[in-house]
Amino acid sequence: MTEFGNTVADFDRDYAAEQLRRSRHPLRRLVKGLYLWNILRDVRGPTIDFGCGAGQLLAKLPAGSVGLEVNPHLLEALTAAGFTVRRARAEPVDFDLREFEAGRFRTLVIAHVLEHLPDPALALQALFAASRRLGIERVIVVVPGAKGFSSDRTHKTFVDRAYVDAKLRHCDAGFVPSKISYFPGRWEWIGRYFAFHELKVVFDRQAGLPCGHA
Repeated sequence: MTEFGNTVADFDRDYAAEQLRRSRHPLRRLVKGLYLWNILRDVRGPTIDFGCGAGQLLAKLPAGSVGLEVNPHLLEALTAAGFTVRRARAEPVDFDLREFEAGRFRTLVIAHVLEHLPDPALALQALFAASRRLGIERVIVVVPGAKGFSSDRTHKTFVDRAYVDAKLRHCDAGFVPSKISYFPGRWEWIGRYFAFHELKVVFDRQAGLPCGHA
Protein backbone atom coordinates (compact mmCIF):
# COMPACT_ATOMS: atom_id res chain seq x y z
CA MET A 1 0.00 0.00 0.00
CA THR A 2 1.21 3.52 -0.76
CA GLU A 3 0.40 6.68 1.17
CA PHE A 4 -2.38 7.35 -1.37
CA GLY A 5 -3.57 4.02 -2.67
CA ASN A 6 -5.03 0.61 -1.95
CA THR A 7 -3.77 -2.91 -1.83
CA VAL A 8 -3.56 -4.79 -5.12
CA ALA A 9 -6.17 -7.23 -3.82
CA ASP A 10 -8.77 -4.46 -3.94
CA PHE A 11 -8.47 -4.34 -7.73
CA ASP A 12 -8.59 -8.00 -8.74
CA ARG A 13 -10.30 -9.66 -11.70
CA ASP A 14 -13.44 -10.46 -9.70
CA TYR A 15 -13.87 -6.82 -8.72
CA ALA A 16 -13.50 -5.76 -12.35
CA ALA A 17 -15.95 -8.41 -13.52
CA GLU A 18 -18.56 -7.18 -11.04
CA GLN A 19 -18.11 -3.58 -12.19
CA LEU A 20 -18.52 -4.59 -15.83
CA ARG A 21 -21.54 -6.75 -15.05
CA ARG A 22 -23.27 -3.85 -13.32
CA SER A 23 -22.47 -1.47 -16.17
CA ARG A 24 -24.15 -3.78 -18.70
CA HIS A 25 -27.38 -4.47 -16.82
CA PRO A 26 -30.21 -2.70 -18.75
CA LEU A 27 -32.04 -1.36 -15.70
CA ARG A 28 -28.83 -0.24 -14.01
CA ARG A 29 -27.77 1.53 -17.20
CA LEU A 30 -31.06 3.41 -17.30
CA VAL A 31 -30.80 4.52 -13.67
CA LYS A 32 -27.07 5.20 -13.96
CA GLY A 33 -27.82 7.65 -16.75
CA LEU A 34 -29.48 9.97 -14.24
CA TYR A 35 -26.43 9.93 -12.00
CA LEU A 36 -24.13 10.56 -14.96
CA TRP A 37 -26.27 13.51 -16.00
CA ASN A 38 -25.82 14.96 -12.51
CA ILE A 39 -22.05 14.94 -13.06
CA LEU A 40 -22.03 15.91 -16.73
CA ARG A 41 -23.98 19.11 -16.19
CA ASP A 42 -20.97 20.52 -14.32
CA VAL A 43 -18.32 19.27 -16.76
CA ARG A 44 -16.49 21.82 -18.90
CA GLY A 45 -14.66 20.66 -22.01
CA PRO A 46 -12.16 17.79 -22.36
CA THR A 47 -11.93 15.94 -19.07
CA ILE A 48 -9.69 13.54 -17.17
CA ASP A 49 -11.85 10.84 -15.60
CA PHE A 50 -9.67 9.80 -12.67
CA GLY A 51 -10.62 6.23 -11.75
CA CYS A 52 -12.93 5.72 -14.71
CA GLY A 53 -14.04 2.23 -13.63
CA ALA A 54 -16.21 0.49 -16.20
CA GLY A 55 -16.28 3.59 -18.41
CA GLN A 56 -19.93 4.70 -18.12
CA LEU A 57 -19.01 8.34 -17.52
CA LEU A 58 -16.04 8.28 -19.89
CA ALA A 59 -18.36 7.23 -22.72
CA LYS A 60 -20.38 10.45 -22.29
CA LEU A 61 -17.61 12.97 -21.67
CA PRO A 62 -16.69 15.60 -24.29
CA ALA A 63 -14.37 14.71 -27.17
CA GLY A 64 -10.73 14.58 -26.18
CA SER A 65 -11.42 13.21 -22.70
CA VAL A 66 -9.20 10.51 -21.18
CA GLY A 67 -9.74 7.89 -18.50
CA LEU A 68 -7.25 6.87 -15.81
CA GLU A 69 -7.80 3.46 -14.22
CA VAL A 70 -5.85 1.37 -11.71
CA ASN A 71 -7.55 -1.99 -12.29
CA PRO A 72 -5.66 -3.76 -15.12
CA HIS A 73 -8.67 -5.91 -15.99
CA LEU A 74 -10.93 -2.89 -16.42
CA LEU A 75 -8.18 -1.16 -18.39
CA GLU A 76 -8.00 -4.13 -20.75
CA ALA A 77 -11.77 -4.18 -21.26
CA LEU A 78 -12.01 -0.43 -21.85
CA THR A 79 -9.11 -0.42 -24.30
CA ALA A 80 -10.68 -3.28 -26.22
CA ALA A 81 -13.92 -1.26 -26.38
CA GLY A 82 -12.10 1.65 -28.00
CA PHE A 83 -11.81 4.05 -25.06
CA THR A 84 -8.77 6.25 -24.49
CA VAL A 85 -7.54 5.07 -21.11
CA ARG A 86 -4.24 5.25 -19.31
CA ARG A 87 -2.95 2.88 -16.65
CA ALA A 88 -2.74 4.10 -13.06
CA ARG A 89 -0.65 2.45 -10.36
CA ALA A 90 -2.18 3.97 -7.20
CA GLU A 91 1.13 5.70 -6.51
CA PRO A 92 2.01 9.36 -5.93
CA VAL A 93 3.11 9.76 -9.56
CA ASP A 94 -0.49 9.07 -10.64
CA PHE A 95 -1.85 11.82 -8.42
CA ASP A 96 0.74 14.20 -9.90
CA LEU A 97 -0.77 13.51 -13.37
CA ARG A 98 2.72 13.82 -14.83
CA GLU A 99 1.86 11.99 -18.05
CA PHE A 100 -0.88 14.45 -19.03
CA GLU A 101 -0.33 17.44 -21.30
CA ALA A 102 -0.79 20.97 -19.96
CA GLY A 103 -3.46 23.07 -21.62
CA ARG A 104 -5.41 20.12 -22.99
CA PHE A 105 -8.03 19.52 -20.28
CA ARG A 106 -10.49 21.81 -18.51
CA THR A 107 -12.08 19.44 -15.96
CA LEU A 108 -10.96 16.64 -13.66
CA VAL A 109 -13.62 14.22 -12.39
CA ILE A 110 -12.95 12.03 -9.35
CA ALA A 111 -16.14 10.01 -8.98
CA HIS A 112 -16.28 7.25 -6.37
CA VAL A 113 -12.52 7.24 -5.87
CA LEU A 114 -11.70 9.18 -2.69
CA GLU A 115 -13.60 6.77 -0.44
CA HIS A 116 -11.20 4.01 -1.55
CA LEU A 117 -8.17 5.88 -0.19
CA PRO A 118 -6.70 5.95 3.33
CA ASP A 119 -6.06 9.72 3.12
CA PRO A 120 -8.41 11.42 0.62
CA ALA A 121 -7.34 14.92 1.68
CA LEU A 122 -3.69 14.22 0.91
CA ALA A 123 -4.57 12.70 -2.46
CA LEU A 124 -6.87 15.57 -3.39
CA GLN A 125 -4.24 18.15 -2.48
CA ALA A 126 -1.88 16.44 -4.94
CA LEU A 127 -4.59 16.39 -7.60
CA PHE A 128 -5.37 20.07 -7.06
CA ALA A 129 -1.71 20.95 -7.52
CA ALA A 130 -1.51 18.82 -10.66
CA SER A 131 -4.73 20.35 -12.01
CA ARG A 132 -3.38 23.85 -11.47
CA ARG A 133 -0.22 22.94 -13.37
CA LEU A 134 -2.20 21.43 -16.25
CA GLY A 135 -4.49 24.44 -16.56
CA ILE A 136 -7.58 22.56 -15.37
CA GLU A 137 -10.31 24.95 -14.27
CA ARG A 138 -12.68 22.64 -12.41
CA VAL A 139 -12.42 19.54 -10.22
CA ILE A 140 -15.58 17.51 -9.56
CA VAL A 141 -15.62 15.09 -6.63
CA VAL A 142 -18.41 12.53 -6.13
CA VAL A 143 -18.57 10.20 -3.11
CA PRO A 144 -21.25 7.88 -1.68
CA GLY A 145 -23.47 8.55 1.31
CA ALA A 146 -23.17 6.58 4.54
CA LYS A 147 -25.10 3.49 3.43
CA GLY A 148 -23.31 3.34 0.09
CA PHE A 149 -19.96 3.71 1.82
CA SER A 150 -20.62 0.76 4.13
CA SER A 151 -21.75 -1.48 1.26
CA ASP A 152 -18.34 -1.92 -0.41
CA ARG A 153 -15.42 -3.81 1.16
CA THR A 154 -12.87 -1.67 -0.69
CA HIS A 155 -14.05 1.61 0.88
CA LYS A 156 -11.58 2.97 3.43
CA THR A 157 -12.49 6.57 4.34
CA PHE A 158 -15.94 8.11 4.66
CA VAL A 159 -16.04 11.52 2.99
CA ASP A 160 -19.11 13.55 3.97
CA ARG A 161 -19.95 17.25 4.28
CA ALA A 162 -18.17 17.43 7.64
CA TYR A 163 -15.02 15.95 6.10
CA VAL A 164 -15.19 18.44 3.24
CA ASP A 165 -15.60 21.36 5.64
CA ALA A 166 -12.81 20.19 7.93
CA LYS A 167 -10.19 19.00 5.45
CA LEU A 168 -11.01 20.06 1.91
CA ARG A 169 -12.71 23.45 2.02
CA HIS A 170 -9.66 25.41 3.12
CA CYS A 171 -7.16 23.95 0.71
CA ASP A 172 -4.10 25.93 -0.36
CA ALA A 173 -3.77 24.61 -3.91
CA GLY A 174 -5.79 27.27 -5.72
CA PHE A 175 -9.18 25.53 -5.76
CA VAL A 176 -12.23 26.31 -3.63
CA PRO A 177 -15.66 24.60 -3.49
CA SER A 178 -18.21 26.48 -5.57
CA LYS A 179 -21.08 23.99 -5.30
CA ILE A 180 -21.97 21.26 -2.80
CA SER A 181 -25.04 19.14 -3.51
CA TYR A 182 -26.65 15.73 -3.05
CA PHE A 183 -28.27 13.38 -5.56
CA PRO A 184 -30.93 12.14 -5.68
CA GLY A 185 -32.62 14.42 -3.19
CA ARG A 186 -31.21 17.54 -1.56
CA TRP A 187 -30.55 16.22 1.94
CA GLU A 188 -27.59 14.38 3.43
CA TRP A 189 -29.74 12.19 5.69
CA ILE A 190 -31.08 10.29 2.66
CA GLY A 191 -27.67 8.67 2.35
CA ARG A 192 -28.11 6.96 5.70
CA TYR A 193 -30.94 4.84 4.25
CA PHE A 194 -30.41 4.79 0.47
CA ALA A 195 -27.22 3.14 -0.81
CA PHE A 196 -27.15 5.05 -4.10
CA HIS A 197 -27.19 8.54 -2.64
CA GLU A 198 -24.21 10.75 -3.54
CA LEU A 199 -22.45 13.89 -2.41
CA LYS A 200 -21.03 16.06 -5.21
CA VAL A 201 -18.53 18.84 -4.59
CA VAL A 202 -17.47 21.13 -7.44
CA PHE A 203 -14.15 22.92 -6.92
CA ASP A 204 -13.23 25.82 -9.18
CA ARG A 205 -9.84 27.45 -9.61
CA GLN A 206 -9.68 30.71 -7.70
CA ALA A 207 -10.15 33.83 -9.75
CA GLY A 208 -6.92 35.67 -10.37
CA LEU A 209 -4.78 32.53 -10.16
CA PRO A 210 -3.56 31.81 -13.71
CA CYS A 211 -3.23 28.36 -15.27
CA GLY A 212 0.11 26.77 -14.55
CA HIS A 213 0.78 29.04 -11.55
CA ALA A 214 3.20 27.26 -9.22
